[in-house]
Order: sequence, then C-alpha cells, then structure tokens
Amino acid sequence: MRKEEILDRYRREGADEGLDQVNRRGDDAGFYALLGLALPLMLYQVFRALPFGDLSAVLFAFGAAGMFSRYHSTKDRRCLGFGIFNALACLLSLGWYLWLTL
Repeated sequence: MRKEEILDRYRREGADEGLDQVNRRGDDAGFYALLGLALPLMLYQVFRALPFGDLSAVLFAFGAAGMFSRYHSTKDRRCLGFGIFNALACLLSLGWYLWLTL
C-alpha cells in the first residue's frame, strides 16, 4: 500500500492511531493510579480489621467492564470468560462487604 492510500483509508474510517495510543496510555495510567491507591487502602482495612470488600468490588467492576468491552469489540471468548469471572468476583466482594456492614 502506498502512503496516500493508507492516509485515505484512515480519513475514511476516522481512525487516528496517535489519538488511540494517547487514550490507551491515559487509561493505563488511570488504572495504575486506581490500583496504587486501592491496594494500600485494602491492606489498611485488613490490618485494622475493617470490612474490605468495597474496594475489591470496585476493582473487579473495572476489570469486568474492560473485559466485556473488549469482548464486544473482538468477540474473543477469553475476554468474555474473564469478564464473567470479574463480574462474579465483584458481586461476591460487594455481597461480603454488605454482609459485614449491615
């Protein structure tokens, strides 16, 4: 393919690989910030004998949403399986937290 053909295809599709890469980096940074904050908070809750299912439910919900979105785009059954696993783990964590706090 020539350079002009590639550029025309990107213009027709409205795709911008540079913007996609920037968005991916931002998503990754956000995930690591979320994880970096949630894990110390969960450890604090565990060591202080406080209920800790709330933060793990948030992390599993994040994972489930990401996996279901990837499955929707790629139809990769592994993404569906991981999405279901994360969704179930989210519900169990949330149920555990509610059980301990109600």
